[in-house]
Amino acid sequence: MPLSFFLCNNGKKPISLAVQLDFIFTKKLEPMIQSITRCFSALALLVACSVGYVWGQTPFFTETFGGPDFPAGWTSVVQQGNNQPTSAWFRTTTGPAGDFPISPLASTTAANGWMIFDSDLNCNIGVGQNAWLISPPLNTTGRTQIFLKFQTFYRNFYDVCNVRVGTNLNDLNNWATFPVFPNVAPNAYGGGSANVNPQNININISSAAADQAQVYFAFQFRSTPGDGPGNLIGCAYAWQVDDVELLEGDPRAPNDMRVNTFFAFAPNAATPVSQRESFGFIADIQNVGSQAQPGSTLSVIIENSDEEEIYRDSIRYGSIAVDSVAENVFFPNEYTPLDIAGVYFGRYELTLDSGPDANPENNFQEFIFAITDSTFSKELYATRSVAPAADESYTYGNVFYVPNGDNFAASSISFRVANASQLTGRSVTLLLYKWNGDVNDNFRVDPAEYENVPIAFNSYIFTGDEQFNIITVPVNEDNSVASLESDKYYIAAVQYATDDDQAFFLLANDDFDYAATVFYTDSLDKPRYASALDVGNSGSFSLIGFGYDIVPVVRLNIRSLTNTQEPTLDPAAVAVYPNPADHHATLALNLEAPSAEVEIIIMDVAGKVLSVQRHQNLQREQLNLSTAHLPSGAYNVRVRTDKGVAVKRLLVQH
Repeated sequence: MPLSFFLCNNGKKPISLAVQLDFIFTKKLEPMIQSITRCFSALALLVACSVGYVWGQTPFFTETFGGPDFPAGWTSVVQQGNNQPTSAWFRTTTGPAGDFPISPLASTTAANGWMIFDSDLNCNIGVGQNAWLISPPLNTTGRTQIFLKFQTFYRNFYDVCNVRVGTNLNDLNNWATFPVFPNVAPNAYGGGSANVNPQNININISSAAADQAQVYFAFQFRSTPGDGPGNLIGCAYAWQVDDVELLEGDPRAPNDMRVNTFFAFAPNAATPVSQRESFGFIADIQNVGSQAQPGSTLSVIIENSDEEEIYRDSIRYGSIAVDSVAENVFFPNEYTPLDIAGVYFGRYELTLDSGPDANPENNFQEFIFAITDSTFSKELYATRSVAPAADESYTYGNVFYVPNGDNFAASSISFRVANASQLTGRSVTLLLYKWNGDVNDNFRVDPAEYENVPIAFNSYIFTGDEQFNIITVPVNEDNSVASLESDKYYIAAVQYATDDDQAFFLLANDDFDYAATVFYTDSLDKPRYASALDVGNSGSFSLIGFGYDIVPVVRLNIRSLTNTQEPTLDPAAVAVYPNPADHHATLALNLEAPSAEVEIIIMDVAGKVLSVQRHQNLQREQLNLSTAHLPSGAYNVRVRTDKGVAVKRLLVQH
């Protein structure tokens, strides 16, 4: 089952409207961000001036689901479900209402209602869902070619959407199957993107529907335990359908290619100039027209904020058949960002050898990234808020790769929340982990991979008047920094823990879909990641999180090291015994010289601070650690002195 989240703002901010960016890079870049109102001129011109190609025919069957009741002649069949009314297809005028409220369908006749299968409105975990919406009987005698055309909006989560065609209502399992979205990855939107609503679908069902005295077609939604990870899959998002037509002939334009929403861009939305690295490109293209395309060219272009082209690379494609996707083709070169802080704009651009495209507006995909003085970020602004419905306590952050850690340190973590007024007096913990990567390829950050302990942590108490403002907190409570290492991943995260039902809503962004970037980098054995989510503060993070297209506003700020690096104490300077401990443990200090300040912190393996002791003028001491109140398990004891820090593992066993 996908993790539930709550929307703050389900609207989308177009990337080209960069004046809306609220990302604060540095004082040097802030005026630049606020003054940018550009858009890609070539794309704007094409969209504004393109002529709509009309390949219209008169349909011999139409359905707009005008209501007010379930459409006459149609049939609902639930092969798997939980026997609730919403486990079937039903008519709606408002759209999804479950925990995954994707946008309502914006079809041509949406004002009159449409059909929906709202998968997560009531889940059937471990069993699954299989719901059919079956048309009235149709006579297609003498018709040799039949195309089904409809408008839809859909988001995938390990589920299947099919059009089924058959003649016998008592033998559904033998109906012909026509996949609607055969190339959509988990957590991606259907035939276009979240900005394409409605999506127009055309399916040739002639092989099963032509020349029949009585034939039916159906919309089938299926989400079963066999379709996703583990055995928990039993619900997903929603599938919405409207404005159904049957036509005797292909309604598509001959020349219609598009750049799909699976495309790679920079591994971060913002990267410090000192941590720049080369990144590559990939974008899937698809022939959605009615004739094969003999050849096409896909280009990637990068421009600076003055609209000056600074990089271009291209791929030549040969013939692409109707309904085919040209996928997983890497561009020959990678791009190395300039060592100039600023905002940069990229786009994929597709041109056809066969002439003008019928729909030039989908021959482009845009992206944006920034080079900053000192900030890592996976986003540039907020579009929504997120929080898991399964547990109010969670840890959520982003993964940043540091290619050049020598003489650099993490100084602070920035984040934004949506409901600060509800959190007055409550606190969150800011955590920074050093991570060795997904060693066992399980798409998780396991405790053993980050040594079970944060390299820095601090807390923040809400005053209630933060609004949506950026909150920046030093990585350590004493304002010390955390030195970085080269060729390492770092997870900057915000942890919220509560015993009641007060939710904590982090602001997030869903304009940056890192799915293709993760695929590209993983294919070259240099993986780059997006977010990391730990629901319930278990210490294990999912690298898929709420989906590769959702990243939290959690940013990592770094600085050049001077003499601020915090050294590590000699292993013999600190000892903890007995280990395992029952009700008490002893912490033995054996320092070379007295330390004016000594701080002792006990944390659980997820980094939550459980107790803090502070002492003065200690050198060789034996200090009591009470463990009677701690549940049996593993803990970390962090000792900070004037000369450095040490972390020791402590097992509690009652």
